[in-house]
Amino acid sequence: MLLDKDHLTEGLKPAIYKAYIPRPPSEAEYQTVIEVFFLETTYVAKLLWRDDLMAAKHILDEFMKQEHLRPMLEWHLEIEHEWSLKPGPYGRGLKKWLRYDLWTELESTYTGAELEANWEAMFRTMALFRKVAGEVGERLGFSYPEELDRRTMAYLLKVKNLDPGAERFC
Repeated sequence: MLLDKDHLTEGLKPAIYKAYIPRPPSEAEYQTVIEVFFLETTYVAKLLWRDDLMAAKHILDEFMKQEHLRPMLEWHLEIEHEWSLKPGPYGRGLKKWLRYDLWTELESTYTGAELEANWEAMFRTMALFRKVAGEVGERLGFSYPEELDRRTMAYLLKVKNLDPGAERFC
């Protein structure tokens, strides 16, 4: 309110500036973010194997990073700042608030158009997600799904090493 000549706002409570501070996730929300993140990795792997770079990068950068890694990073920074920050949209402000090691790992997940570099970017994204999700889960008392992680990684490596001309996946 800039000016209230008619005193219409006198009875209003003062602003608390907490409207956009994320709340802690429930265990179900935490597990869902992890499960969908790992599901997305299978699509990226399939698309990279097919050399369909544009679609693979879209899923890697939009879905895996923006839709799943970013919320996990925001929960992590909120835990470290006692749920008092207002992270900006699309990851704005993360560089300012994240621990330096997490930010530099996040930077390493971005790459250009080379196929092998995108495989590595996906694996670095997964490593960062694994680290952050483990720390978030530990701090919130949630269990990290190690078996899902292990099985997904084994599958991705199998896809990566699959012959480009293969007609079957056995």
